[in-house]
Amino acid sequence: MKVIKEGRKQKGWAREYTCTGSGNGGGGCDAVLLVEQDDLFETYSSARGEIDYFVTFKCCQCGVLTDINPSH
Repeated sequence: MKVIKEGRKQKGWAREYTCTGSGNGGGGCDAVLLVEQDDLFETYSSARGEIDYFVTFKCCQCGVLTDINPSH
């Protein structure tokens, strides 16, 4: 990805994460990404009547979803 024209300054926090595919079957490309607060969304998994929620981002290089632990 290349920046053609610089955009606005980021809003909210940002942190580096690696695209691993964790929680989504693996297959991440290992790109190190600056993930902003607005890049995160909630996903869920349900089994046997129980629902688990996850905080997830989509890699801008390969498109794989990676779950993160928001407390880290």
